[in-house]
Amino acid sequence: MKMSLKKIAKALLMTTFSSAMLMSTAQANNPPPTIKADAPNRYIVKKGDTLWDISGRYLDSPWRWKEIWATNKQIKNPNLIYPNDVLILCVIQGKTLIGVDTGEGCAGVEKQLTGNVSTSTVAITSTANSIPPIPWSAIQHWLDKTLIVNPQDFNTTPYILASKNRNLITARGDKVYAKGVPLIVGQRYGVYREGELYVDPKTQEVIGLEVTQVATGLVTSTESNGVTSLQLIDSYGKEVREGDRVFVELDNAIPPVFYPTPASVSRGGMIVRVMDSISSAAKGSVVTINLGSLQGAKPGDVLTVYQKGPLVRDTKDNDTPVRLPNEPSGMVMVFNTFDHISYAYVLDSELPLNIGDQLLPPPYL
Repeated sequence: MKMSLKKIAKALLMTTFSSAMLMSTAQANNPPPTIKADAPNRYIVKKGDTLWDISGRYLDSPWRWKEIWATNKQIKNPNLIYPNDVLILCVIQGKTLIGVDTGEGCAGVEKQLTGNVSTSTVAITSTANSIPPIPWSAIQHWLDKTLIVNPQDFNTTPYILASKNRNLITARGDKVYAKGVPLIVGQRYGVYREGELYVDPKTQEVIGLEVTQVATGLVTSTESNGVTSLQLIDSYGKEVREGDRVFVELDNAIPPVFYPTPASVSRGGMIVRVMDSISSAAKGSVVTINLGSLQGAKPGDVLTVYQKGPLVRDTKDNDTPVRLPNEPSGMVMVFNTFDHISYAYVLDSELPLNIGDQLLPPPYL
């Protein structure tokens, strides 16, 4: 059945989250990304560069970097780039690609890309000092000691009852007492501070609780009344307080290497929090989004941010209010994921990004 022009116009004005799935399906059939007209034929990687910055030198769609990168099959981690590497543009088998010049120019890049390499000849390269996808300094705080947990599980864990000297606040070297499920003597445990409770803006369901590790303690004894003694062996910039929770230290590690890639998620998302700000986000900010690993989000995923179109009055139709289309206002990259929530770094922003702004996979240009 054909749609009328009126229905088509109405459909074009509507932005729905279901378009995320349509984009993901369509991506596989798109032509290769276009290299910028002013892309450098030769670029020497500098300390402080990020993979996103380098990709942006070559592509208007930096999230498609892996499609133009000539993988070196002789290296264990073939996608790593280091300061002082020389990147060169090459045409190999009809495709424009970028590779590292090892002294043989494009002939060497082609050899690395197409040559048959046995397992015994593959070199193992270290991830240390390689160019990161985004600045580590901007996201380190959200990698080290901050986690998203299930609030119901969190509330069943032992809590700090008091300190040995009955101080209201304590730190490294002090002894504290926890009450609740007995802990194992000799085992290390984390001490965690309750933070932001996240509620999905669409479903109003609780989707996670943000907690921050403030200390590490070693259990020295347990009592029959449920009181456990812990010696604080490390603290992380904050004091331990009564009411903080105690449980096994959780691993917050992200993959040592990840790359910009168009997100392939099961639905669209939204910005639900701007970190360290009471207002809006800009380039270099960190935001929380309501897409997690259960929705297919993973480190390196790039999403376009859309701001809700304004309402205008149609003077030709009795001042009927009409919602204008949502417009792209920036881009974010996911760097840490939990079940229903992820942390993302703001790569670019044409306008201030706000809570409630929508997220979809980037257009495949």
